[in-house]
Amino acid sequence: MVKSRKINVGITIGDPNGIGIEIILKSLSDFSLFQKCNFIIYSSLDLIKKQKQHFQIDTPPLTKTDSYEDLSDTKINVKEVFTNSQFNFGESDKELSELGILSLKEAIKAIKGNKIDVLVTAPINKDLSYSNSFKYKGHTDFLKYYFSTNPLMLMISKELKIALLTDHIPLKDVSTAITENIVEQKIKALETCLINDFQIKKPKIAVLAVNPHSGDNGVIGNEDQSIITPVVNSFKGSLSSVYGPFSADTFFANENYKKYDGVIASYHDQGLIPFKTISFGKGVNFTAGLPIVRTSPDHGTGFDIAGKGIADYTSFTNAIKLGIQVFKLRNNLD
Repeated sequence: MVKSRKINVGITIGDPNGIGIEIILKSLSDFSLFQKCNFIIYSSLDLIKKQKQHFQIDTPPLTKTDSYEDLSDTKINVKEVFTNSQFNFGESDKELSELGILSLKEAIKAIKGNKIDVLVTAPINKDLSYSNSFKYKGHTDFLKYYFSTNPLMLMISKELKIALLTDHIPLKDVSTAITENIVEQKIKALETCLINDFQIKKPKIAVLAVNPHSGDNGVIGNEDQSIITPVVNSFKGSLSSVYGPFSADTFFANENYKKYDGVIASYHDQGLIPFKTISFGKGVNFTAGLPIVRTSPDHGTGFDIAGKGIADYTSFTNAIKLGIQVFKLRNNLD
């Protein structure tokens, strides 16, 4: 065990017209966090100041920083990525949405260059942020491209850890996207994550079926028999115990998920609907399979409540704390 040091946590602002900056500032109003970490927000100082004043949130002072060697450990450091300080709460504005992408790109460069240790991202609007300079369906797709790896989207709460075989693709494409190679790769990624990042020595993993009733022996599709089952069986004797495929409806209705350390859903809504029903507002989106630590809250931009001061920041605070926890475990810090 290595003696702990202050961890540099980089934070991106998401869409400035959403609830991103509000939940960032509310989370950083917990002064005790500054005992363990330095915080760097990628934005413009004026934008953060204006929203802080709007919401009247009591946080440590804001300070502009130009150097990672001169970070304040008692103030919120703001790395100026742009000078624009405009925002229009709840409005769809492609130009202002681009500010969140500028924030993300600068933070990614910083963590790749070992200037920061943990990356916590506030929500972007996938439609508004998509452009000629950002042709990605969200953070995970961008991270996959930037680090040339195959990350695993993993939703985490005290009650449940659920990963996805496929994430942001149309439902009609799910069955063709699921191959034996993909299933094996995702199970291995979850296994590695649970062992290394959560210290679960012999994890139990459940894999959910693609089709209703696990296909009913081919009556309602054969993907579960021809693809999922052979891969699950191939993990016999491995570091983890892998079970499935399970019918998703009864798996959650009977609370079977409580018996497993991790669950793999076949597609986005199959995993996210039960997760958000069980843990919404408390969970964390963790990107496993990356050489860096990246977390985010379990919700979106919240345009409908932006500017009203009512956004719940629990998930964002949990994202910060989980990022710190994983970084410490990976680096054997006390």
